[in-house]
Amino acid sequence: MRRVFLFLIFSSLIVVKSYSQFTTDEITYGNNIDLENSNSWAFGAGLSNFIMHGDLRSIGTGDDTNYLNFGGFVLAQKMFNPLLGLEFKASYNQMSGGAQYFSNTANYFVLYTSNVTDQNNLTFKGRAYGAELNLIFSFTNLYQTTASKWNAAGYFGIGHHQYNSALSEQFADGSSAVIPGADFGVNPARNSKNEASSIYLSAQFGLKRRISKRVDVEFRSGMYFNYEDHLDAAISNKQDWETFFVSSIGIIVKIGKKKIFTIWGDQGKNGVKAFKIIDTDKDGVIDQLDIEPNTPAGVMVYGNGKAVDSDKDGLPDYNDKCPLEYGPISNEGCPLNIDSDGDGVMDSKDLCPNTVGTVENRGCPKSNNINQQIALLATSIYFDTNSDKIKSICYSNIDKIVVLMKKIPNVKFVIEGHTDDRNSDRYNLSLSQRRAASVRKYMITQGIVSERLKAAGYGESRPKFSNDNAGGRQLNRRVEITPVASFD
Repeated sequence: MRRVFLFLIFSSLIVVKSYSQFTTDEITYGNNIDLENSNSWAFGAGLSNFIMHGDLRSIGTGDDTNYLNFGGFVLAQKMFNPLLGLEFKASYNQMSGGAQYFSNTANYFVLYTSNVTDQNNLTFKGRAYGAELNLIFSFTNLYQTTASKWNAAGYFGIGHHQYNSALSEQFADGSSAVIPGADFGVNPARNSKNEASSIYLSAQFGLKRRISKRVDVEFRSGMYFNYEDHLDAAISNKQDWETFFVSSIGIIVKIGKKKIFTIWGDQGKNGVKAFKIIDTDKDGVIDQLDIEPNTPAGVMVYGNGKAVDSDKDGLPDYNDKCPLEYGPISNEGCPLNIDSDGDGVMDSKDLCPNTVGTVENRGCPKSNNINQQIALLATSIYFDTNSDKIKSICYSNIDKIVVLMKKIPNVKFVIEGHTDDRNSDRYNLSLSQRRAASVRKYMITQGIVSERLKAAGYGESRPKFSNDNAGGRQLNRRVEITPVASFD
């Protein structure tokens, strides 16, 4: 039995330690509670009723009498989190009961009562006091962080009690007499004839009602297993363990300076209110995560609730008159209609804004020079965001570059990668190198000799446009292909 006791104590400590990191500062279906700002200690007291179910019993006896056995208890509780806690409980109980229907000729009869003519007239009376240690497990808080008004919990533990009970014979005239020699002290395992003690295990169910921030009322009923066969003063050859039941009602007082107890969610003004899902603008993003909780109905938003801005000009699409073209806010999101060189291509799309060119050549002069054609085609090489993967629509232009390179087989080229300044220097340098290498690798697969190509990344170090606006940054994210006489 000592091993059982030690095992239960050790298991309780392990479980409590395992759940000591239980946190409740996240979104849940119940209320939330801040463990550091809640009370975790409580003390209580109350009345109890004891029901014996052993060789003798308190209910369903042979004489059709139900024996009422009242007692009391005091307890102290420590909650480690809304789910788990420990309880120390001390109790005192009166005990009494009558016989079941015995048969002196059967194998089931009370020992040491040979001078009793009818064992169905047996009764017992006594008292017991003891203490127990229980693991508290909140069933209610398994499904929500904290209860609000009602809390159901299980109590599982081990205890020790000392008791003194006497076996008597009830006569027809209503009188009774203690049976000499039948006292449980006859058991050779006991040294005393008047007192005995035993370890017991228990499993209890408690239902607690919150009355106020300081007071709870709890009804509890439990089943107990006594590790001896003489709690009812009787020893039989039927069993070694005895069972008894205890039901109780008590007042629990929560101790501490805080206004919230660990198992309860707060209902007052100073507590944490129950979580509610609110989406003011009906965009599918709850207000707690929505950085723009009042966008107009029907507006497309990103995952954080911010309205979509397709051209990244700082003006959301629903206010942008040119949502797919970069333009200043002062011009309602549309590009400024400025053509500095007068070639018919607006500066926002002109690759050579200060040189007269053609529309077909994106604002640059038309030239029969192969190197210039390669440089122009290279401006249309794009990559996935923060990636060295070439966009699929760009492969046709790279194929055209490959065709042109094959026309001048003795020329070597440096493939340069460039970025804007929105990431760290080190990251941008690495990204630009990887992008240039991706273009080089593809050209080699299309038949260009590897010795003719060199990949070089320059990161953000060689901008051609201003990085102060989205349009300039986009143009700085580029690939340039330059002919060279030799590689240094």
